[in-house]
Amino acid sequence: MRLLNKHRTTEEHGFSLLEMTIAMALTITVMASVYLLLQKGQTSFQREPEVADMNQSARAGMQRISQDLQLAGYSTPPAIAVLWNDGGGIDPDEITIVYADPNVPTSRPLQCGNTGTDDNNDKNNNGNNNNSGGGGGPCNTIDQSSVLNIDPDTFEPGIADPEQAYADGMVLFAIETADCNGDGEVGAIPFEVTQPPKLTSAGGSPTLNINHNPGQGTMGLNMPGGFNGEVHPDCAIIGLFRVIQYRINPPPPTENPILERRDLSTGVVWSAVSNNIENLQVQYALGTSDIFVDEPLASPIPEDPTTWVTRVRVTVAGRSESRNLQGATAGVFAAEDTHMRNSFSTMLTLRNQMYSAASLTDNVNYN
Repeated sequence: MRLLNKHRTTEEHGFSLLEMTIAMALTITVMASVYLLLQKGQTSFQREPEVADMNQSARAGMQRISQDLQLAGYSTPPAIAVLWNDGGGIDPDEITIVYADPNVPTSRPLQCGNTGTDDNNDKNNNGNNNNSGGGGGPCNTIDQSSVLNIDPDTFEPGIADPEQAYADGMVLFAIETADCNGDGEVGAIPFEVTQPPKLTSAGGSPTLNINHNPGQGTMGLNMPGGFNGEVHPDCAIIGLFRVIQYRINPPPPTENPILERRDLSTGVVWSAVSNNIENLQVQYALGTSDIFVDEPLASPIPEDPTTWVTRVRVTVAGRSESRNLQGATAGVFAAEDTHMRNSFSTMLTLRNQMYSAASLTDNVNYN
């Protein structure tokens, strides 16, 4: 028997060049679409946290300034409740906010002639107050002595034991209630108490002696020459005043600008409030006016509430940490600073100023 081998043959077909080209084109298109989606997601993933951080940082800075402004002018001469330093144009401003610590009373220096002696003995031949008490006596101790004499009857609020009003190491301020010495500005000088205050009877009147020896103290605030005549004794107010300052540092254009704050009553070290804050702009309204200006044209007059700063408008501008994010804009101070930006503004009424103004002029509505 013969066995016959039968071979079955089949045609084997592959992909043609055209089919391969079409398949590759479709693959590339799909991959490109997926890449674009991933890139957009990555950009959004990077952008959104920075936008959130930027907004949170700017809001935090705005809130901190607002908290201090709400206290501005508390037990403080109206002329210095708010002090301005306009940067000019688009450059950042600086602001100083002053208010008294509500837990520490204010007081006044012992006035010349308030010594229990006859008035004729307190005058010299020219009819002026006798300055011979300077250097430790009851007169002019705020100018040229290492001991500041306080009239205990002037404590506000009153205190049973004047020696407990101020403590050794406390940083106090001597502030003029107006430009009493005619030097063109309201003096405000910090000094550190270097010994526990002591109640005595200088010239027959109760007197609280506060030592502030030049060169002594941990803060280095007590300078030779005392207050150097910058604070006139007849219109000075003494107390634990919070003197709060805000600024942008380093100033733009620069990397990582920071909103900084310091309290001169506790030290002179600046501390960061908010990062990546590019600008701080402050405007002021006087009296009952609704017109805000960058810088009041004249210094406040204690007897004229229409010259007092009663409203403040604050604008804080933040920016993203990274450059060239989606939606970034050209820099305000340098074109290459292409950051995301957002600004927040608020207007605050200084209620302590309003209250003082209303008390002085009952016929004017400051509400």
